[in-house]
Amino acid sequence: MKKLWLCVALALSAALVNSLFAQMEGMGAGKEFTTGEFNNLLRELDLNENTQKNFSITKDEYKQLLDAWNSLPEDARLSVQNENKKKDFTTMLLFDLFVGTSWEKHIKKAGKYGAKGISITVSRYKNLITLKNARRTLVDLLQQGSHMFGEGRLVVSDHIKRQAEKRAGGKALKRLNKWETLINRHQNDADFEKLKVVVDFFKDQINVARDWGKTKGNDYWQSPIETLVRGKGDCDDFAMAHYVSLRLLGIPAEQLRIGIVQHPYLGGHGVVFFYPPNERDPWVLDSMASDRLGAGMGKVFRLSVRMKFDEMKPLWGINEKVMTEFQENLNEAILPVDPREAFPAFATALANSQRLLPTEDVRTLAYTNTIQENEERDDSSSIY
Repeated sequence: MKKLWLCVALALSAALVNSLFAQMEGMGAGKEFTTGEFNNLLRELDLNENTQKNFSITKDEYKQLLDAWNSLPEDARLSVQNENKKKDFTTMLLFDLFVGTSWEKHIKKAGKYGAKGISITVSRYKNLITLKNARRTLVDLLQQGSHMFGEGRLVVSDHIKRQAEKRAGGKALKRLNKWETLINRHQNDADFEKLKVVVDFFKDQINVARDWGKTKGNDYWQSPIETLVRGKGDCDDFAMAHYVSLRLLGIPAEQLRIGIVQHPYLGGHGVVFFYPPNERDPWVLDSMASDRLGAGMGKVFRLSVRMKFDEMKPLWGINEKVMTEFQENLNEAILPVDPREAFPAFATALANSQRLLPTEDVRTLAYTNTIQENEERDDSSSIY
């Protein structure tokens, strides 16, 4: 039955294309585009490059393409479509341009085709980061290639390193090399020493900066490699860098949470909680100083101390397996939700960190696209 419906849909789509193709001739405004100019525009957006195959595009870029498409003469549209007919995402995009599909519908459709929109577009997680910034921080490379961690050793790929230096300069490469050395050097340290070396490293190497998306009400969480290449980040970027680093140092997810807390001066704030075995009062790794405790950035205190002196109120704890809500007396209630759906910005950073995290956890990172219909989803990957 599904095959029958697919055949019917394809036939209707072809008929619709032919009909609208005739109607759209001459609709473009401004100068006419040539085939070469249109393909150059596609290449500028990486839409027909392998590095772009799992990404979508921004609303402005979609409008730019639609305007350029409408400026193409009929024979040029046919030429462009034929040239790109073997490239699935571009073929789907060209079809949408043919029929005048709205950006919102295009994004929904792109998601079902596997164009997740992670990090590069505002379409999926409402994370505002431009293509230029995403490429500069290597987002297009973070889910490609082999795993970078195994048997207790981190090896950042040579390709990542070369591109970091090429795109962001020698300082970015140095930060990556120092981080790789730190992870490999401190594998056998005691847990509390691991906390200290991680928080001290990022305090020294990364500058606190405003989130890329805050000016338009968005929230973007960077993976550790993005933060190291960029050289700056906000509280959730530090939290993600601390969290992944501790996972790489052998601390299991069960002992770690990215904590979402309420701070009297900062409002919503991201930290990391580390739970020693059989304890419920975690240590807090924070990117901000504590004036009331007379401690600079990087000083690690118990959560109960931060609550007493800094009026820090823990709200939720999340890792790649579970989400909890804090109750009275530091008790945690496990919520029956996928943490990646509840905090989609966290899902972005987690997906962009999957080549770093220990391989036994990679299975849990295959995030099911939230815009797919419920019957299309694998329920076994949704709840832990």
